[in-house]
Amino acid sequence: MASDGSRPSTGGGYLATTKKFNRNARLFLGYSLMSQLGAGIWAVMFNLYLLRLGFSTSFVGLFIMVDMLFHGLFAFPAGLIADKIGRRKAFFIATCVNLAARGALLFTQDSAMLLVLAGAAGIGEAFHGVAGPPFIMENSEPEERPLLFSLNSMFTMLSRSVGSFLPLVWAISLGVPDLDIGVARWVLVASLPLTLAALAPLGFMTEKRVALVDTFMELFTLKNVVNFSAIAKLTLCSLMVGLSFGLATRFFNVFFDLALGASDRQISAIFAVGALGGAGAILFAGAFVRKWGRVITIVIPQVASVPFLVLMVFVPLALPGLPLVVVFFFLRDALYSISMPVRNQLSMELTVAKERGTTAGMTHMAFDMGGAFGAGLSGTLIGVGAGEVARSVPVAEFVPAFMVAAFLVVAAAVLYYVFFQGWETRQRQAAVTVPG
Repeated sequence: MASDGSRPSTGGGYLATTKKFNRNARLFLGYSLMSQLGAGIWAVMFNLYLLRLGFSTSFVGLFIMVDMLFHGLFAFPAGLIADKIGRRKAFFIATCVNLAARGALLFTQDSAMLLVLAGAAGIGEAFHGVAGPPFIMENSEPEERPLLFSLNSMFTMLSRSVGSFLPLVWAISLGVPDLDIGVARWVLVASLPLTLAALAPLGFMTEKRVALVDTFMELFTLKNVVNFSAIAKLTLCSLMVGLSFGLATRFFNVFFDLALGASDRQISAIFAVGALGGAGAILFAGAFVRKWGRVITIVIPQVASVPFLVLMVFVPLALPGLPLVVVFFFLRDALYSISMPVRNQLSMELTVAKERGTTAGMTHMAFDMGGAFGAGLSGTLIGVGAGEVARSVPVAEFVPAFMVAAFLVVAAAVLYYVFFQGWETRQRQAAVTVPG
């Protein structure tokens, strides 16, 4: 396994570390912040938009499944391509393809075309997902990485928080409790220029050339891969996390809408505050890594988030109402968010430069293939008894999907510990024995 990662420095503090970031790292953080503004609107509104058009929860699940399926199928080749063409070009491809697909999605109501465009959007997202972590590794020093990975995730969530608030702003300005189909469509259209603006920081980046592969043949025969065992283990963990994500997380807005009767305004505010809380929690990731190490910082927050996921779906069965569930949602989001940047950092530090895009492609493929299957299954389970244009679904319909998701989060955390705790212990011992 690669040994180019190390524990973050305990001195200097966050501010001192950020001052060490090079120009590319700062531009990348700007790109992360700007690219997710539009995504925040999309995450809150698009599932609800489909429901407003009269599509069933089963179709929403199918749409999510196709998006994640194509994201997963193309993540591996996208990772290979990113290892050849570089990360910056991969970001451009991701943004442009995603913009085109999302724009087209808003001007068709044909179910078949919606699914085709979902696949196209997934392809664009694949390039973004596989290029980010390798770019961070190649534009930072070991002591900077925990904070840079954390800031990237934090900026992404902050941006999503702002984007999530925008539908609420529109609803209030229009004086309506819920956006109708036409207004919802134009709210989503307004998200596109926000995503387009993210191209600006990319234009100022200078790709830092590292030891990438020489030919595509080398890629497709996987001659660039030297850490097969580590990549296989990371891929299995990502598959389980993705299954959980597809079963529950992708349906949180549907859960609030159909099971708890929340309005679009309320859902927008809930997601915005949840993203803000998650962003704040991520700031603690670096401190936890220094105290516990990377693996334990993945395991403990993931496991601690599970009780709140379970409470989200069981408490309303006995105590109907929205406020308590929202509290559980916030706590679950904050705890789970802590592990996110650390998982990315760990996967990059277990590998070397020429295989990092391939690694990101494999793990993203597993995550999204699992998420696609989970979303399709969840949409079918939740759709039972809902009808084609149901405006409510009993809370109990969400229980099976959420419970399986909770089990998978715990199982993934256990695997992270079993697979990688020994490696990290050896890394620490080696660092202690190195003179100076």
